[in-house]
Amino acid sequence: MASLNPSYCVKNLDYLFISKVRIKTIKYFLFNPENPLHLRGLVRELSEEINAIRRELIRLEEVGFVKSEVRGNRKFFLLNKGYVFLDELMGLFHKSFGIGGALLNDIGKLGDVNFIVLTGSFTYFVAPNKDIIDLVVIGNVNVEMLTQIVSEAEKKLNREINYTVMKNGDFLLKKKRRDLFVMQLLLSKKILVVGNYEELVA
Repeated sequence: MASLNPSYCVKNLDYLFISKVRIKTIKYFLFNPENPLHLRGLVRELSEEINAIRRELIRLEEVGFVKSEVRGNRKFFLLNKGYVFLDELMGLFHKSFGIGGALLNDIGKLGDVNFIVLTGSFTYFVAPNKDIIDLVVIGNVNVEMLTQIVSEAEKKLNREINYTVMKNGDFLLKKKRRDLFVMQLLLSKKILVVGNYEELVA
């Protein structure tokens, strides 16, 4: 199935956000929502100039994307989970970077893919858990290639990614029978990397 290439997504982010430091700062907080960091910690993480990061933190706090708290003599910054455009940014960044970006980058090697879903447990602040599914891939999937992509993403993200694969026919049958897992997938918060919501829930 044809889909957006992550390089196209990243180019769009470059144009939309202008500042590459801002993109890197936003990405850090979206992918590390539970890790507050002070200014110098972000400098080490992002390998950017301190004044550039300071400017972006000021802007991001002004619009409510991050919030801050003082601990001792240091000011720590943390993602604001109530930010009004959080869902939209999550979708953009998870299609451009991380496992979503990696899957899109090799979508042609994955076979005939109908849907790729990143579950809310993966994208919305749930600690890694071997009993929770993070990624669902539906279609005639090249499982060997999928395993390889997931393994590489796990190393980069430094976390385990639990995934499941379903044939499209099996997915449709489970949806018709109102299978518990499929119903939870359809009703819960998620990011659809490949496919469209209307076809997914129809």
